[in-house]
Amino acid sequence: MSKSYSMFSYKKGSSFLHRCPAWIKILFVPVINILFLFLPVYWALGLIAVQFTIACCLHFTIREQLCDLKPVIYFVILFIFADLLSLIGSGKSFSDVFNWENQKGSLESFVTIFAVLQSASLMFKTSTSLEMRDGIAKLFGQKSAFTNALFMFLNFIPMVSRLWEQSKRAWIARGGKQNIKMYITLLPILFSVGMKKAYNGARAMSIRI
Repeated sequence: MSKSYSMFSYKKGSSFLHRCPAWIKILFVPVINILFLFLPVYWALGLIAVQFTIACCLHFTIREQLCDLKPVIYFVILFIFADLLSLIGSGKSFSDVFNWENQKGSLESFVTIFAVLQSASLMFKTSTSLEMRDGIAKLFGQKSAFTNALFMFLNFIPMVSRLWEQSKRAWIARGGKQNIKMYITLLPILFSVGMKKAYNGARAMSIRI
């Protein structure tokens, strides 16, 4: 069986990014990405190239990088599907829907979102959950309610992705196939387990305050 990856999962290492204090990364990622939202799209393309180079230097495989960028890929597919539905409903031609001038803004948005997710990926892959918690506490205070809320928010996607990959592996190990039945069966379980973990996490956080 091929190795599976979960989104925004930490990868052990001793690189300069791994050694960089988490609070610096937590500050840097939002600031740099907000800045790039207001710059021409070629700046975002440059950021993508730089971040891809850094990720390769840190020995993150292409598959690991693409795993963290799945949301953008799904968003593009969903957008194209919605455009095709609007084409059928409005009587537009295919040339209208895929016209460069009509799609230029959307494509630029995709590039920017791609760059943002890349930055988040580098932060999560080089910081453990404990380092993230300490970094947030250093910025906003150890006993701050905002610290706990932000930490739980940042931990949400990696946790859900990890639970989903574990569920898929268990399903396949029992002879199940990756089809619509898998999603119908596993999604309610994922929701139930995820809510339980979120509840336990919230209780643990409330005890510490």
